[in-house]
Amino acid sequence: MARSTLPTFPLVVFGIIEPVLLVWAYIVGMRDPLAYFANQVPGSGDPSARAAAFSPEAVGVTLQLLNVLLLLAPLAVVCSFSRDPATVKGYLAAVALADYGHIYATYRSVGDDVFFNPSQWNDMVGANVGVSAVLNVLRLLTLFGAFGPVVARDAGERKRKDN
Repeated sequence: MARSTLPTFPLVVFGIIEPVLLVWAYIVGMRDPLAYFANQVPGSGDPSARAAAFSPEAVGVTLQLLNVLLLLAPLAVVCSFSRDPATVKGYLAAVALADYGHIYATYRSVGDDVFFNPSQWNDMVGANVGVSAVLNVLRLLTLFGAFGPVVARDAGERKRKDN
């Protein structure tokens, strides 16, 4: 099995589950970019009005966002399976900060009334806020060692064999 500096639980979450979710979001968005765009804000009007709002600029930004999701999937795999603790910790810290930006962007787009009332959330807002918040907590817990230390595993195994 491939070696990682991450303990097993965070490795499965960040190295397997999160990349699968990112690829899935990319596929869903590419299948229907207009729906992906319109679902960023729940109940954003009738379909013809949403189609009119899907300007060339909105198409470009939506497709660029989807491309970033696809870019993040292999990056998450590579960084999660890295043998270098500094790389893994740096990646987790950077993405933890980005989680806050992602949640804030959702807040700005839906406003106070929707953001603070989960009963008004659609699947997209639930994922943008809920999944980001859960992953953020798991990233921070991993950085603080709650699941075990983020250390170079091979070096530790060699030391045990030498003794």
